[in-house]
Amino acid sequence: MAGGQGSRLGSSAPKGCYDIGLPSHKSLFQLQAERIARLQEVAEKEAGKPAGSVVVPWYIMTSGPTRKETEAFFNKSKFFGLNPKNVTFFDQGEPGRATADGLSLTANRAGTLPCLTMDGKVLLDSTSRVAEAPDGNGGLYAALRAPISSSDKSRTVLSDLADRKVLYVHAYAVDNCLVKVADPVFIGYCISKQVECAAKVVPKTLPTESVGVFARRGDKFSVVEYSEITKEQAEQRDPRTGELAFRAGNIVNHFYTTTFLQHTEAFEEELAFHIARKKIPHVDLESGQGVKPAKPNGMKLELFVFDVFPFTKHFAVFEVARDEEFSPLKNAPGTGSDDPETSRRDLLSQHRRFLERAGAVVKDGVEIEISPLVTYAGEGLEAVKGKTFTRSGVVSSVEELDVLAA
Repeated sequence: MAGGQGSRLGSSAPKGCYDIGLPSHKSLFQLQAERIARLQEVAEKEAGKPAGSVVVPWYIMTSGPTRKETEAFFNKSKFFGLNPKNVTFFDQGEPGRATADGLSLTANRAGTLPCLTMDGKVLLDSTSRVAEAPDGNGGLYAALRAPISSSDKSRTVLSDLADRKVLYVHAYAVDNCLVKVADPVFIGYCISKQVECAAKVVPKTLPTESVGVFARRGDKFSVVEYSEITKEQAEQRDPRTGELAFRAGNIVNHFYTTTFLQHTEAFEEELAFHIARKKIPHVDLESGQGVKPAKPNGMKLELFVFDVFPFTKHFAVFEVARDEEFSPLKNAPGTGSDDPETSRRDLLSQHRRFLERAGAVVKDGVEIEISPLVTYAGEGLEAVKGKTFTRSGVVSSVEELDVLAA
């Protein structure tokens, strides 16, 4: 899911193109592409298959404002070594309908919905145009059924998955520099549990942390957004362990069977909008002048990918370590949390742990960036056992590690 622009980061480029400040200056897209390449190689070796025979197809959901720039970025970078035939771009916001409080609205091609006043009237951006806002990443499911390009109306993401005989899908947000793309452990767990849908979670650090939490409403799994949970519920503790009672933080990291994805259309009209009360610029109808409100004056309506979870019959939650799998990029440089500096720190800290777990010593202050082409999750580093690393640097092969060792 890569439809977001980097506006909060102070960047005009799509968020996946962002350089978090690594020594290599690799973008988020490049890190993920190289993880896919490495995973294909590992799978080939494990299965005893010839080089190039294992393919992990990559489907990148963009939005109207990010599609062209994302494709241009991949073309310029020669798809980071991946076969372009196995990388598919598609847009969120293809026609899809949802209902809330008796109001039926249809998302348009650009993936937006009208903004409303607090009493439900439509706001105008100008005297002749409706104010609109992104409709959320819940547009994913309708987008999977829509034509990928105007030149081939018959080809959709779902039809492509069927043609490739893909049974299982891993979906994730582009802004997580630690994401394990197509994680074989997660997918294997889900297959062993015979679930149709699942989610990775990390334990919440604080009651006030701005992440949704997984919970059961009746016998159905769902995500309760941080804006929808009460202060008392957020602070509630498990009397047995002292941990937060609602601690399974949502990190937008999900598993689906393709069979489930093919059936989401059957209940799409039952999905309810989430209301976000925001400061929405608009035009005053009487004066015709633009208004920039100082406090929330209206509602934006959004659908989220997790809105389908209550409709699953077999669902699983898979808890992972935050420092190994979750470091989101949300805020501008220098913010101090979920910003480029924390992403950089977390990724380099993980690479340090890879080396230390393999039996190496890394001196204080030494920063070693290991290419995902070298290791996906710390595997293949047996050669560093007993070595001491005293120099910082970027490593693109196991052999290059020797250069940084004492």
